[in-house]
Amino acid sequence: MRLLLFLCLLSTLTAHADEWWAWSNVDYYRKPPWTGSVFMGNFADEADGSYAQMVSPRVKYAASKWLDLGLGFSMFRLENIATHDRYGQLRPELEINPHYELQQVRLDWRNRMEWRENQGAPSTANRTRHRMQVAWTLPQPLGPLTRIYASDECLMDLHLRRPTENRIIPLGLTFKLTDSMDLDLFYMIDSRRTKATWKSESVLGTYLRVRF
Repeated sequence: MRLLLFLCLLSTLTAHADEWWAWSNVDYYRKPPWTGSVFMGNFADEADGSYAQMVSPRVKYAASKWLDLGLGFSMFRLENIATHDRYGQLRPELEINPHYELQQVRLDWRNRMEWRENQGAPSTANRTRHRMQVAWTLPQPLGPLTRIYASDECLMDLHLRRPTENRIIPLGLTFKLTDSMDLDLFYMIDSRRTKATWKSESVLGTYLRVRF
């Protein structure tokens, strides 16, 4: 019954979503303290007809029980179906990610530096990203539902020296599909700054994580 209520709440939030994001991550190498993975993303904006894809090989090093270090290289491609505009982006990344656990509650603080190089478009300034996430693992799963989480991420343009985007996930749910596969379903409010004003859009997202 409680699982049904959670799903009804999430479906209400996402009923009028402006965008759809589908993420997936495959861990192909695990030998502590190292983890190798490939992140893949698909982004669709029905309102303006844009579609994007991203592939990002990543390496993570567990420096301690409370600190992960990471390197990534993202290849991003954006296309607008209406205008036929398209460009690609290459993006080396560095992460320093502390995390803390207290019984069933986990706090993650992801800090990422991105060096962005656009192809076929004016250069975009480098940026940093800072995401705080709190997650609660249910003491007893509700069917496949094992976790509830929320997060807030601030994206900072280093050239402008100010935040230019903010992503809030007020509700996310994690479902255990198999022993090596989990699926997140989340609702996000994505706010972007244009000059002195902010514009917000709602996003429905999924995140599939696979471990080999």
